[in-house]
Amino acid sequence: MNKKERQRILTRLLNDQDIQKQEEFVAYLQEKGVKVTQATISRDIKELKLIKVPSSTGGYRYSLPNESKEDIGEKLTKLLKTAFVSAEQMEKYVILRTLPGNASAVANLMDKYYQTTLFAILNDDDKVLIITRTQEQAEELVQTLQTYQR
Repeated sequence: MNKKERQRILTRLLNDQDIQKQEEFVAYLQEKGVKVTQATISRDIKELKLIKVPSSTGGYRYSLPNESKEDIGEKLTKLLKTAFVSAEQMEKYVILRTLPGNASAVANLMDKYYQTTLFAILNDDDKVLIITRTQEQAEELVQTLQTYQR
C-alpha cells in the first residue's frame, strides 16, 4: 500500500473512531492486512498535521487540524494560478473554466472560501458553475477570477 492510500485510511479512521495512540493506528492497519510500523505512523501524523484534542470519553484523541480561511485562500490562489482558463458572468451565474481535471478541487476550495457569497456551486471535469446570492457578488467574483488570466 502506498503512502497516499494509507493516509487516506488514517483520515477516514479519524472520522469514525477516537484514536488516542499511534499504536491504535498500527493495530487497525495490521488488522486490514497492511504492514506498517509505529515510526511510519509517526511520520504520517506529522505530514497530515494531526493534532490532539479532548475526547468525549476522556483523555485526548487525534484529529485533523481545522483549516483557516488563509490556508484555503492560499491553496485556491495556487490552484487558480495553474489551472484557471476563463470566467464569464450572466446575472448571478458565473462559469469558471479550468484545465481538465481541476474543476472539482477548485469548486471544493471556492465553496469553503466564498461560503457567505455563494448560493450553490456545481462542477464537472473542467467547468465550475457558481451561483452567487447577488449579481454584484457575481461581478466582483469574475473580476477577481480574471486576475488569474494568463
